[in-house]
Amino acid sequence: MAAALLPVLGLGAWHADSDLRKAEAHRDEAVAVAAELAVARHRVLIEGTRRLLVTICADDVVSKSAGPEATPADITGCEMYLARVLKAFPGEYSQAIVTDDKGIARCSSTMTAAGMRFSDREIFRQVRDTKEFSLGTQVASRITALAIIPMALPIMRGGEFGGMCAVGISLGNFADAVSPPSVNGGIAVVLVDRSGVSIGGNAEMVRVLPVAARLAAAIVGGQTSFRDYGQDGTPYEFRILPLVGNAIFAVAAAPATDAFLSLVRAGAGFLLVVLALVAALIAVWFGADRWCVRPLRYIRDFAGHVARGGSGDLVPPRPLTPELASVGEGVTAMAGAIASREAELRAGLEQRDHMLREIHHRVKNNLQMISSLLNLQAGEIRSPRIRRFFGDAQNRVLTLSILHRHLYERTSWALVDFQRFISDLVRQISVGSLEVNRSPPRFHIRAPIMAVGPDTAIPVGLIVTEVVSSALDHDFSGVATPEIRIEAVEDEGQVTFTIEDNGQDKDSGSIRSDGRGVFGLTLIRGLATQLGGELTITSRDGGGTRVVVTFPVAKERADA
Repeated sequence: MAAALLPVLGLGAWHADSDLRKAEAHRDEAVAVAAELAVARHRVLIEGTRRLLVTICADDVVSKSAGPEATPADITGCEMYLARVLKAFPGEYSQAIVTDDKGIARCSSTMTAAGMRFSDREIFRQVRDTKEFSLGTQVASRITALAIIPMALPIMRGGEFGGMCAVGISLGNFADAVSPPSVNGGIAVVLVDRSGVSIGGNAEMVRVLPVAARLAAAIVGGQTSFRDYGQDGTPYEFRILPLVGNAIFAVAAAPATDAFLSLVRAGAGFLLVVLALVAALIAVWFGADRWCVRPLRYIRDFAGHVARGGSGDLVPPRPLTPELASVGEGVTAMAGAIASREAELRAGLEQRDHMLREIHHRVKNNLQMISSLLNLQAGEIRSPRIRRFFGDAQNRVLTLSILHRHLYERTSWALVDFQRFISDLVRQISVGSLEVNRSPPRFHIRAPIMAVGPDTAIPVGLIVTEVVSSALDHDFSGVATPEIRIEAVEDEGQVTFTIEDNGQDKDSGSIRSDGRGVFGLTLIRGLATQLGGELTITSRDGGGTRVVVTFPVAKERADA
């Protein structure tokens, strides 16, 4: 949904940016129009003054008074002419003077000004150097008590500068030509000179200007617009326009709008689109969670419950949509099929377990019967040597019987508990092999608790049977503590199985360190080879025999 609305978002962003740019252009245009309007008013005033000066300077009385040959009558006539001209413009011009080429006043609208030197005035130097109409900055008048804006026109004689014809516009009249902010749509316009100092104007309008140094830097740098803070601490957009030349400038100041608020106003439509998109996404989110995600999560949990062997029916907390209802029906059918198949497998496993248990039990009973028959047959034999052979055969059959008993007593039919099997086997052998009125040796059995399969248990059990039976035939009468030690150690995939005793060999055993003995020793060697291991038989210091069988851990043991 968000991807589908991306074009709408892009269009909204484009419109917001366009509106923001239009608003900034409109504000800049308004500031420029206000400045142009103020400049236009003053330019009309300046142009009228220039034409007035052209008329004054073209009069013969005025031009003669500026020359060195002027008579007192010419000067008087000039003064009367200037007085009549200024009388026609009351309140606009405060004075008028005519100087010679040295800057000395020859005639004036005020008779007290005759003879004054004006060569140090900037307006005189501008007219003399440019030989054109010039506008000066505000100065204090030497003739009247008012501040004026001087304007002057050169008097030319034969193409050379012959004097200056000048008028002074009253500063108040010049400044009043600027419209107040209420007329300019809230935009203040103030006149300043090159140094950034305001020319007239009320104090409230002057406070919108930045410091004079900032204005002077903008004027010198040719910067026509910039943004800065006014002296009242408010940000403004400023625009600078020159009046005539580079003496006086009009500065228009419009309050700068906050960038964030401007962005909000311009991007209101875009924000509405974004809010609508967010609301739609939230609605989709909660709707999908309520009608899709939660039911699917419930179906998933039910499937997990079934996978872990649980049972039950799929009963959602709220009605499902038709699509999810079909999914739920499929999961329910699958759960039923799995439960039925597991029941069949469980019944088959129980039947197999029962059969295996019965087989091992019958094999164990048959072996015990064979052992009993051998025992009965041995009772009829008078030869001790033959009777011992029957006893050895009986022990071997007993070993197999004990193994089958351990197999059907365990839940796993493929593995037996190695430690319990060895302990039970040794106990049965010692009970049936000891002679009457003979104290039995003490057995020390230490074997790890591990499960082994029949392929390992049968050879190890037969080895224990042969070695222990041979050890029980040893003479323990001279031993203070008769003992037989059986120890199994597993290390890095190898099992070291050790059987040793401390009795004296009477040359009657079948297991001897010198290699003598026939059937028992051959059987042990064959069993060790069957295990994939090695057999070592040594005599102990002080009497006794040590049998060590080292073989690798069988595969079924490693898998277990």
